[in-house]
Amino acid sequence: MDPPIQGPREHDMSMQQSQESMGRTDPVWRLVRGQTLRLQAARNTRWLRLREGRLWVTAEGRLGGQIPEDWWLAAGQSLRLPAGTEVLAEGWSVASFEVLEEPAA
Repeated sequence: MDPPIQGPREHDMSMQQSQESMGRTDPVWRLVRGQTLRLQAARNTRWLRLREGRLWVTAEGRLGGQIPEDWWLAAGQSLRLPAGTEVLAEGWSVASFEVLEEPAA
């Protein structure tokens, strides 16, 4: 099951943000061309939303029992990251994005 996409240094960061208040501003991450960032698995579904540039994203390990595909995002697009999904993102140009966590059901 592929996550739906809508409308060479590596940094390991755990980004498990909750959106408990509507006024909260989530951090915006910036990657230059060739720079990578590992988004570790989280307990809840998250959305990676690209604000500008281009971003390559690949899931680590297996996703839903299948070998995952790669995704290329353009400014304005979002990628759904199911709970437990770890991904690696790389800037294909300067890219800025945010990771939003869905509230627990």
